[in-house]
Amino acid sequence: MPVDVQTFTSGSGNWTKPAGATTVRVILVGAGGSGGGGDTAASATAVSGGGGGGGGCRHEMVFDASELGATEAYAVGAGASGGSAGTGSGAGNGTAGGNSTFGGTTVAVQTAYGGGRGAGGSASTAAAGGGGAGMAGAGGDATTGTAGTAGTNGGVAGATSAGTANGSVGGGGGAGASAVGGNASAGGQSMIAAAGGGSGGGKTTGPAYGNGGAGGAVSGGAVPGGVAAAGSSGLPGSNGVVDTLGWPGSGGGGGGASATTAGAGGNGGFPGGGGGGGGAAIAAGTAGNGGAGGGGIVIVITDLVSVL
Repeated sequence: MPVDVQTFTSGSGNWTKPAGATTVRVILVGAGGSGGGGDTAASATAVSGGGGGGGGCRHEMVFDASELGATEAYAVGAGASGGSAGTGSGAGNGTAGGNSTFGGTTVAVQTAYGGGRGAGGSASTAAAGGGGAGMAGAGGDATTGTAGTAGTNGGVAGATSAGTANGSVGGGGGAGASAVGGNASAGGQSMIAAAGGGSGGGKTTGPAYGNGGAGGAVSGGAVPGGVAAAGSSGLPGSNGVVDTLGWPGSGGGGGGASATTAGAGGNGGFPGGGGGGGGAAIAAGTAGNGGAGGGGIVIVITDLVSVL
């Protein structure tokens, strides 16, 4: 049976139903949240790196072609740049991932929600991770000491310590947090949705400089960005499979802290992986920026009438 596959990786527009369409399968992945930047502090003051961004949701549906209009609108959720590095008064927060949608002409709009942002680093408290998106709601944004909430129906909350793994089918993994000083925590893995980003390493009062946390994995899918040594940038999350499987990306790793130039957070894998947080630094050094969230995707797969 012939198949028509249309893949949209940015922007918005209208999908046109092909002639001879019989069954239409739609796969949506929301964008991942980006990681927060790391901050700097004096030698005797502990400071955190940035929190990781939450993973986007994966949503799949099947329609009889007659249920759809001649055209149906689509929009691809955008992944944003990570939060900016701080210079001693708090770093920039990341940005929440956008939602990916399909429908609205004949069928109701179908939505894959985006992951929540990671918080920027601070000398006062942990930089929390963003929430993983659920089937019915986006992951919540993290603030300095408060983790992003779980997306409704299947998401998981971000963390103020290690990222939360998600055993739900469609929800994204929660992101890791950066403690005030020391090694960072990993992002949460997910089953078939996108995974959360790891957090950036913190600086202790020693001073000593922590490693960045690994990004979250997608079970049976994309490999995450690994642990970054002090001073190294976080590795990007691996991209997922973007053909008729629509498998999402893994989380980016957090950047390592440093006495000179801290590592930046790794970008989230495409589609939907959460970005890693940037590493912290001493006041004379430079903290790391957060990693970008992986953008979303819309895949429309149409079975066509066979022509003999």
